[in-house]
Amino acid sequence: MSSLVTRCLALAGLVTLAAPAFAAPPPSADVAGRQLVEAVTCKRHLTPAQFAALAKVLKPTELQAYGALSDGEYALTTPLLVMGQPVNRLHLYDGANGEDGIDSYTAYFSTASVEQIAALAKIRDNVAGDYTLEVGRHDLNVRQQDGQASIGCSYDLR
Repeated sequence: MSSLVTRCLALAGLVTLAAPAFAAPPPSADVAGRQLVEAVTCKRHLTPAQFAALAKVLKPTELQAYGALSDGEYALTTPLLVMGQPVNRLHLYDGANGEDGIDSYTAYFSTASVEQIAALAKIRDNVAGDYTLEVGRHDLNVRQQDGQASIGCSYDLR
């Protein structure tokens, strides 16, 4: 009997040791903010689920919850600085939910104009108020949306 108990305990110990740690601790707000800024400026390709998880670290007001059939939209209680300018809202579009398969992430500026952000992003081409810069396979866009200047990255276009 003791042999059976010993083997069961040993097996339980091996299972415990072999089990991966599924939940890593969430990143700090600073790390999450930095990665979100990198995503909206085409410097870090995140999945939509990663973007949504990082946005939640900042404890935003969820204007629209990201899900299987919906984009995510977040009003930030503490603005992020993108190119030195405050951003008060983030939006994610999951290409898998739409027709095009292109993920995009957008940040909306509190006070800056489209021209200011385009100059900071070093984008010179202006087509009807939209500024676009090819960044490898991605497009960095600066435009007016919903009454605010915005910057966004559309991933894997080419």
